[in-house]
Amino acid sequence: MAALMMPEDLSGSWRGDLAAAVPAPQSPAKCPDGMLPVPRGPFLMGSASAHAGKDEQPVHRVVTDAFCMDRTEVSAGDVAAWMKSAGRTPVGADPRNPDSAGRALPGLESHPAEGLTWAESSAYCAARTARLPTEAEWEKAARGGCELGHDKAACDPGDLRAYPWGSAAPTCALANHQQVGERGPRLCHEGSLPVDSLPAGAGPYGHLHLAGNAWEYVSDAWHPGVYRNGRGANPVGPPAQAGAPRILRGGGWNTFSTNMRVANRFHDLVMGSAAGFRCVSSQGQSFTVDQVQPIQMVKLTGTVTREDGAALTGRALYVTAFDAAETDPATGMPAPGRSPAAEVRVSLDGAAAQHFELPVPLGGTYRISAALDDGSGASDMPAAGSGGVGFLAQPVQASGDQGGLSVVLGPPPGRRHHP
Repeated sequence: MAALMMPEDLSGSWRGDLAAAVPAPQSPAKCPDGMLPVPRGPFLMGSASAHAGKDEQPVHRVVTDAFCMDRTEVSAGDVAAWMKSAGRTPVGADPRNPDSAGRALPGLESHPAEGLTWAESSAYCAARTARLPTEAEWEKAARGGCELGHDKAACDPGDLRAYPWGSAAPTCALANHQQVGERGPRLCHEGSLPVDSLPAGAGPYGHLHLAGNAWEYVSDAWHPGVYRNGRGANPVGPPAQAGAPRILRGGGWNTFSTNMRVANRFHDLVMGSAAGFRCVSSQGQSFTVDQVQPIQMVKLTGTVTREDGAALTGRALYVTAFDAAETDPATGMPAPGRSPAAEVRVSLDGAAAQHFELPVPLGGTYRISAALDDGSGASDMPAAGSGGVGFLAQPVQASGDQGGLSVVLGPPPGRRHHP
């Protein structure tokens, strides 16, 4: 917990080969209403800090052309109006705002849209003659370009800003999230905030809520191996296979302080936090497609039981896969700040054994855990594990579909018995 409370330290992420001259910034001639400009030029992408996952490395220099990006997340009210005019209703499995009928929740019209799919988010932007930002554009807007560092004419260590507002640790005044403190995680707010709020946490070009409030889709498919030196100008991820994960950025209102980092990469294989989005507009860009093999998915299946044999009851069961290289072999727990490789939320039927199916990227080695949210709202740990936590004893090598996995839930840490 102490590690999660510390702000990200990027002092060890700088390398001399990242230095480069910065040409005079070139901004878009004019941005559409509601958008703010991000100038053309280089920035430093990624992180090699203690909080960074392997897919955030190496830090590398990227050039983006000028573009315009929505100052705020797209609101539920705007999405609901678009759906009504287009005769659409949400198609995802977890529509939250707008609801399953396409209506913005009363009183939350100005809050971010949450629970849309990547395809719906893309369609909304297209209806505005816009698009989702690339992952590089999103991080450029959140971190800022090399024209903002100690040396305005060159990339330098001052260009490795950890958060949209700078280097200070996240607070509730800067980002709507689940702040980590000495007594554990604490929600800043019981849900999202209006999209036009928390100006103290604005990014370097004036965009709001680039950290916290709602996760944000970008255009790229997620891939753990695209980061490298020399990616070229305007990089974009490889074409997505059917079912391939899509990248989420920025953290949400119920995610930890480490998810507020501008370099943090997440994806929609883990959907405990609903996704939102914002749009960009640009002209004349030529993109460099990352040349890597697309992600292929396999399925891990098995059952979850409790060590006392009692029925699994409560709100939900979560089965999660972490990259084994980023977990403690003795405890199975991930290193501070690491994001899961995949997660599935299983609805409970009251049986003593609950079946799960967990899609994961082919070829990885994973530590599998399960956590039962029994609805007790535990004060000594996150609610997701309030009814018990368990781990597979050995990592799973995902060389193909694999069945017969069995996870046994023990009491939550710090408790002798299940509640």
